Amino acid sequence: MSEFWDATSAIGTVGATIVALSLAVHEGRVRRRDEWDRQAAQARLVVSTIPGTSATVVNHSETPLLQLRVLRVDADDPTGPVAVRWSDDSPDKRVFDNVAGGKSCSAELRVQGWGPKFHPVHGYEVGTDEGITPSDATNLRLTIQFLDAAGLWWQRVGLQPPTRLLGEPAEPEPNSD
Repeated sequence: MSEFWDATSAIGTVGATIVALSLAVHEGRVRRRDEWDRQAAQARLVVSTIPGTSATVVNHSETPLLQLRVLRVDADDPTGPVAVRWSDDSPDKRVFDNVAGGKSCSAELRVQGWGPKFHPVHGYEVGTDEGITPSDATNLRLTIQFLDAAGLWWQRVGLQPPTRLLGEPAEPEPNSD
């Protein structure tokens, strides 16, 4: 009978060890997630928009961004990617230092001709399609990188969640040909 109790005790000990290890692993994951949430708190409050013909980034947090880089603007249309261009091709016009909390920065986009504009139902030409993108372009988004007040680099594409950069930040891209 003592062999039965020895086996039962061994099984119980193994089970308790497995439960303790799984709780420790779970606790580690929760701590990492909480740490990431704490680190990304400011990054989630940096939002980019494209109102009209400007690429605008707003720092909705209370703390400053030490540096902001507006890297590129992208859009898609039915034929593929669209080459959205900056009105001033100088990349240093899209690097901003010390963006205070509640402030915004903007860079102007080039209005250009995209060819004839056609009636959506009847298909006849109704004028020239002009703008920063063709009229049927979708998914217009900015790619930005910024250094938060804690000294961490982040990247954000459109309204996607921010991702942490572990390497060096990128330089703003010049206009494509």
